[in-house]
Order: sequence, then C-alpha cells, then structure tokens
Amino acid sequence: MLTGKNQRLRRGLLICSIALFADSGLQAGNAAPVPVKIQVDVSTVTGAIAPDFIGLGYETAAVAQTNYFSPKNAALIRLYRNLSPHGLIRIGGNISDHTAYVPDGTPAVHPEEGVTIINRAGLVDLGKFARVTGWQVMWGLNLGSGSKDEAIQEALAVNAALGGALQSFEIGNEVDFQPRFKNNYAAYHAAYLDYKAAIRAALPRAAFSGPDVAVNRDWLTAFANTEAHDLKLLTHHYYRSDAHSQRATLELLLQSDEPWAGTLEKLQQTSGAHGVGYRINEVNSFSGGGKTNVSDTFGSALWCLDYMFVLATHGCDGINLETDINQHAWISHYSPIIHGVAGSCRARAEYYGMLAFAMAGHGELLKLTLDKGNINLSAYATKDQCGHLRLTVVNKDLAQDAGVEISLPAGYARAAVFRLTAPSVNSQD
Repeated sequence: MLTGKNQRLRRGLLICSIALFADSGLQAGNAAPVPVKIQVDVSTVTGAIAPDFIGLGYETAAVAQTNYFSPKNAALIRLYRNLSPHGLIRIGGNISDHTAYVPDGTPAVHPEEGVTIINRAGLVDLGKFARVTGWQVMWGLNLGSGSKDEAIQEALAVNAALGGALQSFEIGNEVDFQPRFKNNYAAYHAAYLDYKAAIRAALPRAAFSGPDVAVNRDWLTAFANTEAHDLKLLTHHYYRSDAHSQRATLELLLQSDEPWAGTLEKLQQTSGAHGVGYRINEVNSFSGGGKTNVSDTFGSALWCLDYMFVLATHGCDGINLETDINQHAWISHYSPIIHGVAGSCRARAEYYGMLAFAMAGHGELLKLTLDKGNINLSAYATKDQCGHLRLTVVNKDLAQDAGVEISLPAGYARAAVFRLTAPSVNSQD
C-alpha cells in the first residue's frame, strides 16, 4: 500500500499512478510476503521515453492480407489507438527477403520458402490505416531474393502509398544471418550502399534505418561508424530463446537476461557516441512463432511490460513486438493481436502488458531505491509533463508474494492504484 502501509503483491504488476498493480491472482500459500520497500527520487531524472516508443512488428506477408491493414478495420484501429496516438509499425521480417511487389497482382501469403506477393492496393490500404491511427511505418526492402531494380520499384510504390506516414526504409532483414554474405560484413555493407544509392537516385529524400541485425552487435557497431550520419535509427533484434528449445519456459522468460543487458549497455554507448537512436525493431518471447502455453499466457504480459521498461532504462528509442502471421505463414503464439478470417481482431495476453506500459511508460524516467531481498521483482518510476508520478512494480517471482511499502515523495498527497489481473500466471484470458 502507500503512505507507509504494506500492499501484498502476488505474481504480477503494480503501477502506482501514483500506483498501478498487476496481479496474477496466484498466492504463495500461507507464506509471509517478502518485504519490499521503494522510494522514488523525483528530483533525479535518469532518461526519457520516446513518444513513439510503443510499436508492433509484422512480416511483409501481413500486407498481403485483405481486411487487415484497412481504414475500415475499426477493431484494429481501436487496439492501436489504445496503445498510442503515434507509434511505429515495422514491416519486414524474413518474408521481406522473399516478397515480390506486383502493382496489379493478386496478393498471396506464403511461408519463407515461397514468394509472397503484395500489390498497390495493399500498400494504399496500409497508408490509409497508418494515417487513421497516427502511426508511422518502417518498411523493409528485399535484399535476399530480389534485384536492386525491384527494390527501387517497391520503394517508389511504398513511398507513394504511405507519404508522410513512411518513417524510413530498411535494406534487408537479419543481414548477419543472410547466406549471401557468409559472415562477411564488408560484402553486406557494399550491397547496402549500392541499394541505398540507387533508391536515393529515385527518391532523393528517402530515409533509412539499419542494419537490422539478428545477433551480431559488431556489425551494428561497424555500421554506425560509417552510416550513423545518414540514419533515422540503428536497429537490432531480440528473442529470449528458440521456441523449439527445452529452455523455452515461462521460468526462463521471467528471469533477467544478463548477457543481453550487457548488449544493451553497448548499444546505448554506440547510440550515444554517434548521436543516433537505436530501436529493438523485432522482438518477442521465443523465436519461431513463440511457444504455446508460454508465449500466450499472462506470464508473457508480465515479461512484455518489464522488458519494455528494461529497454527504456537503457536509452532505447522503442520496441516493435512481433505480431500476426510469421515466416511460417501462421499466426504466432506470442502475437499481441490476433484476427479471424473476416479480419476481426482481438487482444491476447501480451497486448495487456503493452497497455499497462501505455499507462505508465511516458515522460521522464526517475531514479528510485528498491530494497527487495531475494524476490524476482522490478520497479520503475516515471513523471509526465503535468508532474504526475507513476510507479510500476512487476512481480515476476513464481513462488513468492511481495509486501510492498511505498513512501509518497514530498509534494504528493494521494494516490490511485490500478491492477492488471488474471486467474493465474498461466492464464490465456
């Protein structure tokens, strides 16, 4: 509770807006809760959260679907607006390197072994959807199976359809994994420069982001050294593990990823040294579409919320959570939003983690002191332009409840508490 009294926090989330709680509904038997004390230093700002921090990511095949990215898809528009009035959509993924743009062709969704077809009408609908929601689009061009001339034609069509809603182009997806470069950064960089020059000849004001690496931070560093002056954003991907691995469990997902934390520190340093922001523009729980009964549960909502704050505290410009159809042509288990054949959309567990972040994840990040003992729990504080303080506490511990004591900072006299709840950490509803 606030003002010196304890609030029992089960596995879940507390945000104090001043306070928000998310509670999994599970209790650790009759065991006494672990005492947790939090103090917020409202005078010390540690960073700021970008206005378009929240984002969703899609395989290019999503644009080949009818009735999805459409100005008439009221359900999807509402889900977007609930998250942010100005987020970022990333279109790309593995499918972007196996996509053909056929202006008047019949759109077709295929797994990465085939060729996905997108057309002018699909791009026009995407542009209208982006303008209705207020979101912008980062678009990935084919560097894997297409030609430079085809990339130019695709870029021209995307630019014509999206207009001011086009945030930037990327050239290639997970370029450090592409067989054509055989772990040869110089070969990739030469191809990037060749494509960029050709696209700029047709679109002189085209903006670019990159390098869109999967795991190789050295490639991103090398790219920043020569390209940072001409970039919207540096881009990198992240998944906790492979969905087919025996390690792909909820327990792993909710534990801190220390090696990745080290990578984030390096990315933050590179970003700061070159004066260009970085974004984790493809991310979710487990690669390969996620793992059923893990990636689609309330536990994944807790991971999602906590992870978004982890990125924000490392100076990241934003996140694009993968959703909808994956490179295998089925809707991923981790997808925050799913849809039916007729295009009807609904939210799943991860969306609610994003929604909780939307409540508290804006404005300035503040310093706080967290005394939590041995419980797996995180806390974050933010302050908006109106001076409203929001404290988010996420209990990721699968065995222990927390007894949280929060001291109201000077100048604050009252608080409201919000909760995100589910019947259990394994709940899918």
